[in-house]
Amino acid sequence: MSVGKLVSFDGSRGFGFIRPEDGGPDVFVHVNDIGLDEDELRQGRLFEFEVTEGDRGPKAVNLTAAGHGAPSGRGRKGGGERLGSEDMRQQITELLLEASPALTAAEIITIRDRFTTFADEHGWLDS
Repeated sequence: MSVGKLVSFDGSRGFGFIRPEDGGPDVFVHVNDIGLDEDELRQGRLFEFEVTEGDRGPKAVNLTAAGHGAPSGRGRKGGGERLGSEDMRQQITELLLEASPALTAAEIITIRDRFTTFADEHGWLDS
């Protein structure tokens, strides 16, 4: 079992992403594979889950609540503040989910990783 924080979930489209606590790429999660009520899927909450290989990469299944994790203090920043790479990844994911419902999980991850690498190469991120 892995433990991770739900970083995004779009209830209307039925999917989101979990960031594993032990590092590594975010894991796709779909409402049909969670094993619990969709109302329990709140951003920032910790879950235990199993990882399987889905059609488009790693996928979380059999979720169970791991605690009452609240969203971290790493919310949106404004005023030109520099972001850490994890903050950047989260915000890009949220923007892509809002902007283009037709994107697949694999496309979102690829675009997000390329933007984060680009920003890091240009010194736009705090390490």
